[in-house]
Formats: sequence, C-alpha cells, structure tokens
Amino acid sequence: MGLEVYNQKRNFKETAEPEGKKSRKSKKLQFVVQRHAASRLHYDFRLEVDGVLKSWAVPKGPSLNPKDKRLAMMVEDHPFAYRTFEGTIPKGNYGAGEVEIWDKGYYEPLNKSKDKSLDKLMLEELEEGSLKVVLHGEKLKGEFALVKIKNGNQENAWLLIKHNDDHAVTKKYDAEKYTDKDSKVTAYLESKKKSKSTGKEKVILLPKASSSNGKERKLAETVVPMLCKIGEKPFDSKEWAFEIKWDGYRAIADLRNDKVQLYSRNGLDFSRKFPKIYNSLKLQSYEMVLDGEIVAYDAQGKPSFQRIQHLDEDDQQAVIFQVFDILWLNGHSTQELTYLQRKELLSEALVANEVVQYHDFVLEHGKAFFKEAQRLGLEGIIAKKVDSYYSPKVRTSEWLKIKIEQTEEALICGFTEGKGSRTKFGSLVLGKYLDNELVFCGHVGTGFKEKDLNELHSQMLPLVRKTSPFPKVPKTNGKTTWLTPELVAEIKFTELTKDLIYRHPVFLHLREDKDKEEVYFSADDKLGDTKTSKAMKTQTTSSSTSKKDISKTIGSQKLKLTNQDKIYFPELEITKAEVIDYYQSMSKFILPHLKDRPQSLNRFPNGIHGMSFYQKDAAEATPDWIAREEVFSESTDKYIDYIVCNDKATLAYLNNLGCIEMNPWTSKTASLDKPSYLVLDLDPSDNNTFDDVIETAQMVKYILDQAKIEGFAKTSGSTGIHVYVPMNAKYAFDQVKDFGHVLMQMVQMKLPKLTTLERSLQKRDKNKIYLDYLQNRRGQTLASVYSLRPKKEASVSMPITWEELKTGMRPGDFNIYNALERVQKMGDIFKPVLGKGVDILKAIKNLEYEK
Repeated sequence: MGLEVYNQKRNFKETAEPEGKKSRKSKKLQFVVQRHAASRLHYDFRLEVDGVLKSWAVPKGPSLNPKDKRLAMMVEDHPFAYRTFEGTIPKGNYGAGEVEIWDKGYYEPLNKSKDKSLDKLMLEELEEGSLKVVLHGEKLKGEFALVKIKNGNQENAWLLIKHNDDHAVTKKYDAEKYTDKDSKVTAYLESKKKSKSTGKEKVILLPKASSSNGKERKLAETVVPMLCKIGEKPFDSKEWAFEIKWDGYRAIADLRNDKVQLYSRNGLDFSRKFPKIYNSLKLQSYEMVLDGEIVAYDAQGKPSFQRIQHLDEDDQQAVIFQVFDILWLNGHSTQELTYLQRKELLSEALVANEVVQYHDFVLEHGKAFFKEAQRLGLEGIIAKKVDSYYSPKVRTSEWLKIKIEQTEEALICGFTEGKGSRTKFGSLVLGKYLDNELVFCGHVGTGFKEKDLNELHSQMLPLVRKTSPFPKVPKTNGKTTWLTPELVAEIKFTELTKDLIYRHPVFLHLREDKDKEEVYFSADDKLGDTKTSKAMKTQTTSSSTSKKDISKTIGSQKLKLTNQDKIYFPELEITKAEVIDYYQSMSKFILPHLKDRPQSLNRFPNGIHGMSFYQKDAAEATPDWIAREEVFSESTDKYIDYIVCNDKATLAYLNNLGCIEMNPWTSKTASLDKPSYLVLDLDPSDNNTFDDVIETAQMVKYILDQAKIEGFAKTSGSTGIHVYVPMNAKYAFDQVKDFGHVLMQMVQMKLPKLTTLERSLQKRDKNKIYLDYLQNRRGQTLASVYSLRPKKEASVSMPITWEELKTGMRPGDFNIYNALERVQKMGDIFKPVLGKGVDILKAIKNLEYEK
C-alpha cells in the first residue's frame, strides 16, 4: 500500500505525527496498539511489515477471548516511527483527537519458514488474506489471526481473532477496562462528554464565517445541493482536496426538528426506496443537514448504478450512504464555513456505521488519486477547493468532476422504427438544450438489454407527439416517432463533435433523479466552436485530436486512413499508423488464421485507455469490397452481418476503425457449426503468477501426451495461456466442448490446489486458475494468434514451443517491437492448428487406457 496515502492525508506543519518514511531499527518485528479518540473511540492495531506498520482500526478493541471476532478495518500504512507516537492531533487535521499507546511489544509469524524472510512471509500472508502471529506484548500475548472477510461490500474488512491457547480467557473481555488510570484519551473523552452535557458540544465551534448581517442563514425546507462543473483533467494543487466520484444517487438527509427526511436532489422522497439508510439516520446524535451519495455495490465491491436502479427490498445490505458534506448543525448554518472546516465538523458530528459512512478526502495529490480511482474501476474523482463555501443550487467551478470515462445525460426526443427482431424501437433520438433551445445531438442504438427495450418503450409511449420537439427538424436515421423531451438518458461516448453530435454513443440507463432542465450544453460546447469541448479534452491524449489523414492503396483497394498520429498506446507513444504498419508487416502470418472467419470487432477509437466497445454488425458505411457473412443469432433472433478479414486492405480498414486486436470465430463460414480447433483457455486470478499458468500449461501438455494428440500453445498476450488442438471441422461444437471438458477435468484432478472448473466468479476460489473449456461454443472468440493486445506493454499473442514454456517466461516478452523478427526467424509454428484434426474417440480411449 505504501506511505503515499498516509502522507497525503496529513499536514506535517500542524500535526506532530511523524512523516511517512520506510525504515527498520529493530531485529524483532514490532507491534503496537494505539487507543485513539477521534470522531469516535477506536483502537489502532499495527504490525511492522517490510519497514512500515500495516494498520487496522478495531472499533471495539482487541480481545483475549477466542469467541470474540473483532471487526478490523484495514487503513493506510503508517511509518515505523508511528509506533511510539502519543499526543494530540489538532482540529482540522485528519484523525483529529487524542492518541495513546495501549499495548506494545514484538511479534513473530506463527508459521515460520527457513526459506523465507519474516517480511516476505508476512507479505504473502497479507496477500492471501490470512495472517497468523504470536504477540509478545504487555497486555496481548499468544496466538492471533487476522482474516480478511471475503465477498463483503468493503474489501478492507478483516476479523481479529484470538487463538485458544494458554493466554486465552473465557470471560468477557473489554479492552477499555485495561486502560491506564491517568489516560489522556479518557480525560479527552470526559471533557467532550462534559461539554456535550452543557450544550457546547452540540455546536462544535469552528472559526466563524463572515456574514453581512451577523445572523445565521436558514435553509429552505427542501435543499437543492451544490453542483459540479466538468474538470479538464486531474491536477495537483495545495488549494484543492479530492474525493471519489460515486456512481449513485445524490441525496440530502435533513435531520432537523426531530424528523428525518431523505430525498433526491430534485426533492423525490427516498425514505421508502432506502429504508435501511432512512432508519439508520434516526440513530444520529445531532440535528443536521447532510449531503452525500447513496451507493449500491456489486458482487465485486464496486459502485453499480445499474444495481441501485433495480434494487429490491431484499437487496438493502448492498446500499451505503456516503456522506461528504454538512450544511447545518444544531441551529446553525455551516454553508459559509470553508470546505475543510465543514469536513472537520462532519467527521466530529457524524456517527458512522455500516450504512451511513463519512466520505474522506485527499489533499493536493489529485493526479495520483485519479490513477488509483482508475485502477479500482471507479467513475472518477471530484476536486473541491479547500476554501470554498457551500452554495446550494449553484453549479460552481469550485467543485469539479473529473471522469475516467466520458458519460453525459441527454434527453430522449424520439425513437426510430425497429428492424429485424427489435420491434419496440431501433434507436433513440437525443437532444439537449443550448441557450434555451433544444438541439439535436445524434442517435443511440446500442447498449440496450431486452428488459431495457420493453421498459423504455412503455415509458416513452405516453410522451408521443405528432411534431418534432426541435425548432429545426433534424435528419434522423429512420422513420421517427417524436416525443415530448421528458426522459433523461445517460450515455457513454467517445467524442463530442463541434456540431454537438455524440460519436459512438452507448445507452447506459435512465436518470430518474435528474430533471430535464438540468440537461443542457455549457458555453464550452457552443455550436461553431472550432475546438473540441473541454470535457472531451480530458479524456483524450494530446495527439488524439490530430488530423493526419492519408490515402493509401493496399492491394487493389484505395483506403482513407484517418488520424494516423493518434496515440493508441500512451505509455509507449505508439500511434494508430504504427498499429496499422504492424499488422501489414505480419499479414503473411496472421491472415491464414483470420481468413473466412467472422470477426467480432473490439474497437478502441481513442486508444487503450479510452472507451472501448464491441461491434458485430458491419456498419452501413462498410465498403462493398469487404467480405461479409450474414449469420443468424438465436440470442437476438436476428441476422448479424459479420465482417470477414481475408486480405491486407480489410486488415488496415479494421485497424483504422480502432480494432487493436483481432477476434475471429473458431469456425469458418463454410462450416459455422463445426470448429477448426479446440481451445483450452488457462485464465489466472489476480493472485496467480504467470509461473502458475506455465505449470498448468505443462500439465495440459502431459494430459495431451497421454491422449496421444498434439496441442499448440500461445500466450494470450495478457495474463493467460491458450492451448489449441486441431479439429479440422470434423465435429460439432458440443462434441468439441465436451472433449475439452474431459481434458480440463483431468488437469484439475492433477492440480486440485492450483486450478478450478468453477464457472461462477462469485463462487470461484480467488487463488486458482480457471480452466475454461467453454470458449468452444458457436460464436465465441479469442484474440487471434499474432494479434496485438490492448495492454500498456503492446504485447502480442504469440505461439510458443513446449520447450520454451518454462518458469521465467513473461507475457510481455513478445510485443509489437520484436514479434515480426521472431516470426520471420521461426516461421508460423501455429500453422498446424489449421491442419489435420485429431480423432476424439481414439484420444478418449488412450486416456482411459492410461488410467
């Protein structure tokens, strides 16, 4: 985790806490337990590991009773020097309050190893989510375990458990009973309690804000929250603080006058929709008005707007109210206090629990915070000026939202006629207000699920009108039914043109929490502006707006290749032109593996860090000379017009569309129901190393040898390995899939601790490699051999000999820079995959004989 987060949260000019530095001064590993009275009392349990203190906040304190499973929330690493810290953390600073040492000593791992250092052993146990230690403290002695809670809403939740040994107790254990009589933390808590009884605590005085009339400002009955403007890009500044941008419902909680109101930004009552939050707010200690976001978490612990939209009564445990601001406290408006003053006030006044939580912030370091949000798959960050006041109803430049992926709201102004199996509608006609006039901003025809189509259609029908809502009737892409613009859709897109048309829009969901009046273009987006909007510039690289277009003749076809100096791989500054050149140079080797196979297009029009999307249907603008294959899809009940890549010109055309990788079917157009080969996909978890994958691939080779059939391996170009077995279109997909299942079962029996056949992500062991044989289905695709992958290393899916497949090999060993030289030297060692197929029945008999 490092000490960056620790340092970002603290102002060392004001607090006496030690600055974060990695160090080690003792031969034995140290531990400390600090009693900390901040916004609430808790205990900080810290273990020295690799020069820092790995830290957990334990609300109820440690226990010597094995029956007690104490919740321990992992927090940021602390410096080794923090083990001796005691004293006051001043108001206005992170963790403001009093700290004292409750227990200290040294510890050792329970399971020692001669082959590993103590630090390495502890780091491995941390990674596994299960630490077992022996404490030698003044109060805490004997064996303890820290166990990570899996499948929870919070990935930092652990349990601290005492083992049943000679130091364990059977009676109730309360850490508070073992504090020193002259405890400064206890004195601090008593003073707070005393001030609360006299009424002083209710105000929690801060520096008074200036006011023109000297009177506290009263809030309206329904508060309309302060809103953000769009930020250009992440930045660092001492004048700004940074928070997570949650993907949920903005909500105001009004706890005044002995009542609880919970409502949306436009006044919709949330009390029935979120009863657990509503009831939890009744447990707060003070009369307050709170501003925050109601967030629903998915199975992976990430905020999910889709889940919050379709929440049912039994799904309330997934919902949390992240509180990030306070507007009013015990008879006093706080709106004219600064952001940092309000944050301090909020941390003191809010009684946090599993449902209502204080939303923290980071000072100054916005770029690093943005990267971390990006790594975690979050929507973005919010930047807030530290000296800003709270301004209801105002969309202010003192609050900026900086999104990782471009999304915006647009009004649904009509829908076009459905085609094929899509009977409800084809695409939505989008609009947005500019200077109080509704303007057309394109169509969106992708991103809909079957449920979306039915629900949307029923919601649109009452809004049907005879005339266009636009002052100037736009040219749409089909017969249009016009609507009164009431419904607000959120879309993701790749670019906003100077004519205010969204490029490559994808429908996400309706925004019932937003009013149509809020859906307008800003001054930065005005028609006729020769620049791309500021919002767009934040999501593209500096060269992505280039206009280097060229015409090029490839074979007998003349192509227009656009934006050739657009950056596709920012870390290596690889352009679109270089990607096209790579595939042209490799065409002799890759085209035989693409020829006569439908392609599923995975498009990255703004490079590997921009928005990507899948496309199966060839666009209407696809040139006539490009081969296509019409295939009926049972899942969508319609025909899909697939592109087939048979020549160098088509290859360049697809690369120009943003196809960084090539994804062909495993069967050819002449025999779509019979695959050319069997695919065994070795898919590691985040906790597996590539050496683990290599070990598994070697076991696949062993099983294939027992079956007396030949398999051919290639790196996936990411983290896995693919093993192909030639079939030559002799068997149906189900037969090939079942044979693959048999092979993977035998691998799993040989490597039960390392591999799994569990398909469900939720049930799958997070430390095992998934043996995926289900790629052997009609229409499934994998990255082709010799294909680039959209990874920062510009890695290539490369065939490898079984002799090469040994410990030490890495996926990044094969990339855009060395792939051609290797293949020119070795030839196409994957070519036999397209040759004579194996006899499945003979192979199974051989396996039975070996048993």
